[in-house]
Amino acid sequence: MIKTKDIIEIDLILKDANTNEILDTTKKEIAKENNLNLKNEYKPLNYVFGTGELLKGIEDNISDLEVSKTKTFILKKEQAFKDKDPKKIELVSLNEFKKENVRPEVGLFVNIGNRSGKIISVSGGRVKVDFNPIYAGRDLEYTVTINKVISKDSDKLPLLLEKAFYFMPKEQINLISKENDIEVEMPLGVPQEIDYFKQFFAKLVFDSTNYENVKFVQKLTKKKG
Repeated sequence: MIKTKDIIEIDLILKDANTNEILDTTKKEIAKENNLNLKNEYKPLNYVFGTGELLKGIEDNISDLEVSKTKTFILKKEQAFKDKDPKKIELVSLNEFKKENVRPEVGLFVNIGNRSGKIISVSGGRVKVDFNPIYAGRDLEYTVTINKVISKDSDKLPLLLEKAFYFMPKEQINLISKENDIEVEMPLGVPQEIDYFKQFFAKLVFDSTNYENVKFVQKLTKKKG
């Protein structure tokens, strides 16, 4: 049985339960067969179980699954992302997109003012954006396969590091763990926004392991020759 704070690696197929349309998947071949956006990366997903990363309805359905087992189930919209809220469909000034260096196009997913949404129309200097959850208003069919269940704290760390610092090459980060402490070495010259990701990584560690301290160190290495 999967326990709270375990990290699970899953494969997923997500459908509209009423139309049978495939909305998302972790499998590239299924994405290709169903004309999903092949620019996206299709690979298994890692979640910390019982910490709110997954919908409660999903966790309730898969908590008793063993590794390599698959389960298909339906979540009604009330159990998933609710109905669409008309108040979350807003007109946004074109200037806001210019600030973010984004060229608005219908169907584009964007982050504006720390909110994620989908552009549904562009007219003159106004852009209509739907800030509802992408699958709001739908009954959803999930097919979930459990690939791995990771319970040991030290085994969780590489996955948590990748989850937080997905944009950095792995060879640029060195992680050392001992007793209750973690030390993360990084090179100088990382983006200023890195502090947000440091805090995110620390939260992941504290939420899913028994480590008590996370220390970040910026390291300079003498060039050879």
